[in-house]
Amino acid sequence: MKKLISILIVIVVALVAVVPASATTPIGMGGIFSVAACKDLTTVAVSGTSSWATTRIIVTIYDLNSQGNWVWLKQAISDNFGSGNFNIPVTANYHRRAVAENTTLQINVEVQHWSTSGFVDFATDTTTVTVADKNCLYKCSVTLTTSDRAPADGMITLRSHYGSWFRPEGRLHSAVPVSAGQMLRTTTVAVPCGTSVRVWYYPATGKDRTPKMLPAQYWPGEFATTSADGSIPYTTAFAQGLPATKPLESDDPYAPK
Repeated sequence: MKKLISILIVIVVALVAVVPASATTPIGMGGIFSVAACKDLTTVAVSGTSSWATTRIIVTIYDLNSQGNWVWLKQAISDNFGSGNFNIPVTANYHRRAVAENTTLQINVEVQHWSTSGFVDFATDTTTVTVADKNCLYKCSVTLTTSDRAPADGMITLRSHYGSWFRPEGRLHSAVPVSAGQMLRTTTVAVPCGTSVRVWYYPATGKDRTPKMLPAQYWPGEFATTSADGSIPYTTAFAQGLPATKPLESDDPYAPK
């Protein structure tokens, strides 16, 4: 698991089911890749490309008040980084001014490079999100992205595991429906840090309804592991699904009946 720590700096995506949010796809030199918004903390992943030796990201969060006005809530600035492709998480901690669930937040991002006159913008982006009914301080978030489309309607679950590799057991953290032909980009918030997580696909139609484990990018050596505060990426494909072993847990609510 230790070898994952350096890898897991690359990060996240939009929210699932009971954790709604919206996010934009990065355009041009840099933009918002994903947002995981909680009542006390928001993690914004920004991706793009920089050709400058010194680059940084500024994330500013605004709260929509009862009068319909955007009010400054928190600003966070990344560490400086160099040129090349990047996917950087920036975490804004506002637990002392925590907001209520379903609050609308506006996320503004400035990607800047150093020039002789100081830092200047070379890319900007903005989106709005709905705050989840979760507290994320000292917790992790997990982002699931698929490179292909679901072959059938079904359910996607995220679980932290303690049992056999190919049985969908363990603590359930989220469940989100998926439609045939849909690609996924979803984020589950407030997952305990330091746990191994696995994604399962439960087909609801078709001849084969055996649950499939969707292995993360670390497979077959490791599973995705929440090793630090913030969010981690979980990239997979439906075509890579590995069938569950039997018998399944008798109380698995998503198993075929």
